[in-house]
Amino acid sequence: DLIDLLFELDPLVQFDLANSIWYRHDITFEQAFFDVNTAYFDATVEGLDFGLPSAANTINAWVRENTGDKIEEIVPSPIPIDVVMYLINAIYFNGTWTYQFDKDLTQDAPFTLLTGNTKTVDMMSHADDVDLSYLTTESFDAVDLPYGGQAFTMTVLLPREGIDVDAVVDELDGENWNNWMAGLYETAVKVSMPKFSLEYEIELNDVLSALGMEIAFVPLAANFSKMRAANDLYISKVTHKTFVDVDEEGTEAAAATSVGMGIVCACGPFEFRVDRPYLFAIREKYSGTIIFMGKIVDPVS
Repeated sequence: DLIDLLFELDPLVQFDLANSIWYRHDITFEQAFFDVNTAYFDATVEGLDFGLPSAANTINAWVRENTGDKIEEIVPSPIPIDVVMYLINAIYFNGTWTYQFDKDLTQDAPFTLLTGNTKTVDMMSHADDVDLSYLTTESFDAVDLPYGGQAFTMTVLLPREGIDVDAVVDELDGENWNNWMAGLYETAVKVSMPKFSLEYEIELNDVLSALGMEIAFVPLAANFSKMRAANDLYISKVTHKTFVDVDEEGTEAAAATSVGMGIVCACGPFEFRVDRPYLFAIREKYSGTIIFMGKIVDPVS
């Protein structure tokens, strides 16, 4: 329902959301898992030979297509041998401001960094005051900059003079956010803000573990039995990439998230580096007879 709502909310804003599941074609997974993702998330499901160089290219091409070519690669090539499935989410947003900034008013202006130093940025400005949703608190001021028919908006939280942005971050929780959004009121505002374009990438394993998902990353402890009856899966790596471009006309943004599923198996190749004291045995396999056995602590030759 949420996906349908976001798609249909504002015809003046392009919002695309796509999901896909790519699995190693010679590994068996539960069909019910594929079916529920197809039904509720409209997911593309496709089996690939992960050993071929073309496999990563196929997945990355899908990501590029569904992020307006803004996220070029989310899966490494070659695909790691212990990865048997990728669950990919892609989002693309392109909206024009309801009240666009005047390009003729964009000019160089100082922007204060966390260090206290300043740098010169392209500062955009509205030509006139416009009626916008606004909020002021003890720690920050906020304004809503709407897109298109105003179903989508960019909410900007600006710390008050002398307050560090991290102090505002520390206040962010569900209750505060809901209270802040409920407290927005309409008033005349003239906005100036810098143009910016950014690309960002992060591995989310540690973040998700800290949020309570640690067991999902632990081989033999994770339970993904509804994906695969053998219950030998775990999350090996979660990668998130974003692109955001903000200018006088509006905002273009894209994001892709990849969840790599590993399998507990002896699927090699693994490095076995004998660089510390070890035991060895020379044996006859069929009878089990051990002919020699030793301990090596100093492998002189």
